[in-house]
Amino acid sequence: ITTLDFRRENFGLFKDLLGRVPWDKALKGRGTQETWLIFKDHLLQTQEQSTPMSRKSGKNARRPAWMNKELLAKLKHRKEAYRRWKQGQVAWGEYREIVRAARDQVRKAKALTELNLAGDIKGNKKGFYRYVGDKRKIRENVGPLQREMGDLVTRDMGKAEVFNDFFASVFTSKCLSLTAQAAGGKGGDWKNEEPPTVGEHQV
Repeated sequence: ITTLDFRRENFGLFKDLLGRVPWDKALKGRGTQETWLIFKDHLLQTQEQSTPMSRKSGKNARRPAWMNKELLAKLKHRKEAYRRWKQGQVAWGEYREIVRAARDQVRKAKALTELNLAGDIKGNKKGFYRYVGDKRKIRENVGPLQREMGDLVTRDMGKAEVFNDFFASVFTSKCLSLTAQAAGGKGGDWKNEEPPTVGEHQV
């Protein structure tokens, strides 16, 4: 993705180009809307001439901290071996060994990077937390839920109510079950037994 890099903006050229526009002549007799469109057009043209473009790489496009040139070449070799194996140019055993070697090297590189980051956390806190942040997985949103009546719920508030009703029903049923078990364990059959008596020697 390419975008305007305003950190490398040539403000001198930007100011000079806008200063060359004969604004009195360009905006004379124009209404508010038309004036804004003319100014916007000149502004965008000046911006394109004075602001360089740069390639923007997102989180997924950034190379991992453990990736190096040697490992990158190894992964490219594995990809090429897979293509050749699919075409029948490489035997399965040879391709499997290439995959195993690449996997082992990736694991060792990750372990070494994590060990170095953990050992140098006091001097490189930013690198450590950046690595931890990159390893976090994106949480997916909860999909549509279905009520007991069969209708689907898509709004967040409705989903919260569905979860609340479900957990409340589970909690209530568990409490009732535990109460019944406790009552039965403490002597639920007392009706069929004689009441306890206390002798004179126990008083």
